[in-house]
Amino acid sequence: MAFFDELSKALSDKGKEAAQKAKETAGVLQIKAQIASEKSKLKELYGAVGVLYYKKHRDEEDNEFQDLFREIGNVLANVAAMEEKVQEMDGSLVCPNCKNVMKKGSAFCSRCGAALTAEEETGEDAAAEEIVIVESDKEEESEAPFAGGQPEDMFVDDTDI
Repeated sequence: MAFFDELSKALSDKGKEAAQKAKETAGVLQIKAQIASEKSKLKELYGAVGVLYYKKHRDEEDNEFQDLFREIGNVLANVAAMEEKVQEMDGSLVCPNCKNVMKKGSAFCSRCGAALTAEEETGEDAAAEEIVIVESDKEEESEAPFAGGQPEDMFVDDTDI
């Protein structure tokens, strides 16, 4: 009987150890999830600061970020051209007042109530147009920091904080 009592006690001790390890591991995972959430918030805040700085200083000629500002301007122009092309292809209408995008055939803007005028375009004309992508000079790209990098590269790594 002593053998079974010792075996039972050993198994019970090992079970308690395993439960404690599982609890510790769950605690670590929970804290890691909180860290990841905070890092995500930090990236959003860095992005918001960057947007505000860009909007405030983009027209300054003597700025250390001018190359990046030029790249941002090119990307914004590309996005606008592609969005316009999508609107042309699916027949969407854009409110001239508030720039809200509505379905084809709408007479009034669903956001501001402005009257819409549908510009008639043949399908062939719309299909014949090409998206014009603004490209920066190759020299500028190679000199600009973060050129060709990932957007995440623009944020401070958590090890630098």
